[in-house]
Amino acid sequence: MSLRVLVTAGSTQVPIDRVRAITNVFTGRTGTQVAAAIAALPGTSVRLLTSAPHRVREWGLPDGVEVSGFTTFDELRGLMQSTIEAERWPDAIVHSAAVSDYLVEGVADASGRALDAGSKIASEHERLVIRLVKAPKLVDLIRARWGFAGTLVKFKLTVDRTDAELEAIARASMHHSRADAIVANDLAWAHERAMVLHGDRPVESVRRQALAARIAELVRAMATT
Repeated sequence: MSLRVLVTAGSTQVPIDRVRAITNVFTGRTGTQVAAAIAALPGTSVRLLTSAPHRVREWGLPDGVEVSGFTTFDELRGLMQSTIEAERWPDAIVHSAAVSDYLVEGVADASGRALDAGSKIASEHERLVIRLVKAPKLVDLIRARWGFAGTLVKFKLTVDRTDAELEAIARASMHHSRADAIVANDLAWAHERAMVLHGDRPVESVRRQALAARIAELVRAMATT
């Protein structure tokens, strides 16, 4: 049985003007390693959407994986929508990209005068006021808006939460997005381990070095049953 898997990885940028942007610290290495582990399974085809296409070979991605790069929130949204809604390509999705929570609604100077963000805002301003608006959660569009009915694995990150708190947050997030499984981390120990939750089963604690292989194994098991 062939299995087509879409993996997202990396971080999105939200433009402030033509040369400045808001982003986050995540590189896409974990998602790339997940894509490589899935591609190693017999009968799988993998597409990777990543903000770091120039680093995927360094991180172990085999040549057979199809790679598309993105920079901004809107570019990732467009690639996901095209692949999921228009093309109906994937049987399974691993959404590990760290997507922006807010979009820039407008930029003003200290007096409140709106500035033109369509070019480079002059550096003469002592202060800029950047107005942010909550972005749509792309993972929540996968089923509700884009009609995906296959296997969905999402990622969740918290900061300074206990294991019990993180598990409760992750289960609620998984059910909200109608995901089949969720990989949950806290920033304090994300480089050491991760929680993997699959439906209502007990939480698994997976060492960081074994995470990509465990996700690949889980995706294959869920998508072929």
